[in-house]
Amino acid sequence: MFRHSIDITIGDGQLALFWSDRWNGSDSPCVAAPDLCKLVMASTKKKRSVAQALPQKTWISDIKGRLTVPALVQYIFLWHSLGRCQLRTGMEDVIQWRWTTTGTYSARSAYRAFFEGSTRFVMAKPLWKCWAPLKVKFTLWLAIHGRLWTSDRRHRHGLQESPACSFCAQEPETCDHLFHHCCFTRTIWFQVSRITNIPEFTRPDDSLVGWWLHSRRGRTKELCKGIDSTVLLVSCYGRGVMHVYSEQPRRMSPMS
Repeated sequence: MFRHSIDITIGDGQLALFWSDRWNGSDSPCVAAPDLCKLVMASTKKKRSVAQALPQKTWISDIKGRLTVPALVQYIFLWHSLGRCQLRTGMEDVIQWRWTTTGTYSARSAYRAFFEGSTRFVMAKPLWKCWAPLKVKFTLWLAIHGRLWTSDRRHRHGLQESPACSFCAQEPETCDHLFHHCCFTRTIWFQVSRITNIPEFTRPDDSLVGWWLHSRRGRTKELCKGIDSTVLLVSCYGRGVMHVYSEQPRRMSPMS
């Protein structure tokens, strides 16, 4: 990672390593000529500078053993590419870091480079920064990723016969259904919407994340944090209320 994160402009060749650094074009000799580099000792690759290797073509003496056909082809290619290289006496090699505009290394830019191209969890900050116990945050994190052992998941693993929701028995019990789509859940969110005066809590959506994002859209930072906390606490502790209600439907209301 480090070797592909630096650009080296050759001066006198004292700093750049001949075999392992990317100083002659887009790749180092070890990448451009892998079969040839197998014939070079590891200790030599770590020590041989460009200033030592280029004069009198000293780099040739680093190659030990029999040349295979691919290694011979790579040797010829490397020979021709090095014919254009000229050392500049009295001028140091310039090493620049690719991940900053100034070319100077920083630990922060290196850390970000490791995650370049990766996808980000859009609800990470609202989830982990809200006012809710850690166990509640972790439960909803599992729900968003579909990792809770709902009836649908247990059915897929052959642990129970039916994937139907244990509350409404109308649809498969997925995480999105349990926390957002179930009619019992919708009843609870309707009551919460009336209390908090946030009509978005009753808005239908395809997923839990989409509904959550819509409910906090256009709100202030402080209010968003309160909405995030409400979503987590009602979602997790409301499940206990629904469970008791489903077992004793005649003696309790959904919001009791």
